[in-house]
Amino acid sequence: MWFKNLQIFRLPSPWKVDIEQLSIQLASQAFSQCPSNEMQSEGWASPRENEQLIHSVNQQLLLLLSTEKKLLPTTVINQVAKAKAAELEEQQGFAPGRKAMKDLKERVTDELLPRAFGIKRSTWVWIDPVNGWLLIDTSSPSKADEVIKLLLKCDKLPLESLRVKLSPQTAMTDWLIGNEAPKGFTIDQDTELRSHTEDKATIRYVNHSLDADDIQRHIAAGK
Repeated sequence: MWFKNLQIFRLPSPWKVDIEQLSIQLASQAFSQCPSNEMQSEGWASPRENEQLIHSVNQQLLLLLSTEKKLLPTTVINQVAKAKAAELEEQQGFAPGRKAMKDLKERVTDELLPRAFGIKRSTWVWIDPVNGWLLIDTSSPSKADEVIKLLLKCDKLPLESLRVKLSPQTAMTDWLIGNEAPKGFTIDQDTELRSHTEDKATIRYVNHSLDADDIQRHIAAGK
């Protein structure tokens, strides 16, 4: 398998980890099916479907966070609550007040939750205790936070956010300026140049040759 996205954190190098103890701690937060009256459930699952919550190879650790969230749009809740409010108004002769509507929506949510579909999501975690890395397969910092919060319940991880001397945006802009990428990378036919100004003016190339003069002009204009 390949990680498609990365949120990267630093660990001390090397980082001593007791795999057996960590497995026990993960087991206390093992994933279970989302109860009918809950909106979301999350926990650790087996990366290799063998009941082991840690897959270890050459001191490298692979974990899997499984999340299930009920699909219950607010528009559906509001629609059902509105219909029930109309019935109440007809019975009692006046429309429900603000507090009554809030209570009604809560009751509607409780009624609909058992029938809502559950959407499952998997988030892969790679821990390299030898070189001091923790990598999470997500582009979302909030999803990475979900992983970190659960891991911190298991152990006091001495994590630090990755700090770079040159931002990815600056580095790749330099590649375009010089029309040359470093070893292991190529400049292809897709790119997006975005202005730093409030209007966020954007030029996007998709399957289109990158004309050096055009690129240089856009970069010089602040993109």
